[in-house]
Amino acid sequence: MVEKMFKIFFVVLLVAGFSTVSLAEPQEDIEKQPSKEQMEKVRKRIETLKMWRLSDALDLDEKTSTSLFPLLSKYDRKRAEIEQSLRGSMKDLRESLREKREGNLKNILDKLEENHKALQRIKEEEWSEIKKILTLEQQARFVIFQQEFEREIRKIIAEAREKRPERFRKEKTERPLPQERPLPPER
Repeated sequence: MVEKMFKIFFVVLLVAGFSTVSLAEPQEDIEKQPSKEQMEKVRKRIETLKMWRLSDALDLDEKTSTSLFPLLSKYDRKRAEIEQSLRGSMKDLRESLREKREGNLKNILDKLEENHKALQRIKEEEWSEIKKILTLEQQARFVIFQQEFEREIRKIIAEAREKRPERFRKEKTERPLPQERPLPPER
């Protein structure tokens, strides 16, 4: 009972930490992209929360935890590097389309495809190693946990974005959309 209360208290503190970090930023910095340091700090907090919740959801013993958590951290770092590259490539792609630099498009698209393949390889390697550590039941719980945890994190991020003052929110319509082809006339 005491352990469960401690875990709940820890999660509340962690979530409160997310809130105070966003409130501590000056208003003019809200619409800027977060720095690498800020992204790393948030990534570490999410990773810590994930480990606590995962430990509880899978009912992990100490031996399994000491094998699993470093493995997950290793693959999370690999994934973060590739995702950063993906974000940069997507930014380049948008700029190239906006500025009509068609010569760059093939190289950017090739890099995006390469990054997506690398993410898939990482996912397969990670799963292969996870299966060596977890029991069959824990593997099933892990798959369910992953999906629910990712959904929860996306929801928290969406709620945080909605709480930003209206004047600092970027509307999706600000980004010009690629040219669409007109639909053929109906017969």
